[in-house]
Amino acid sequence: MHFSISATSLLVALSLTAPTMAGRPWFCELSKDVSNIQTPFCCDGFIPAKDSKVSFEGVNCEDVSKQNPFSFECPKGGEPRCCYSIGPKQICTSTVKEGETD
Repeated sequence: MHFSISATSLLVALSLTAPTMAGRPWFCELSKDVSNIQTPFCCDGFIPAKDSKVSFEGVNCEDVSKQNPFSFECPKGGEPRCCYSIGPKQICTSTVKEGETD
């Protein structure tokens, strides 16, 4: 099977994804366990995640990625953490950093 993509198709695909990557006031790196893309969550607390030295399981977390305007302080105090979801659980590995705003 031969697969090819035209330059025009590639440019259209990139232009459709660019608005979702740029202009966010926050940035989350790939999870430190290198398993998932993360987004900002505010959690009441954290416990060590099973079988991991770099991850924590968030307790009572709320996704704040679409919060407008975005705040680098959680409603109950503390900073948003970069987490990913596995079923009902949030696994967190880093702190939210400042992103790019246009």
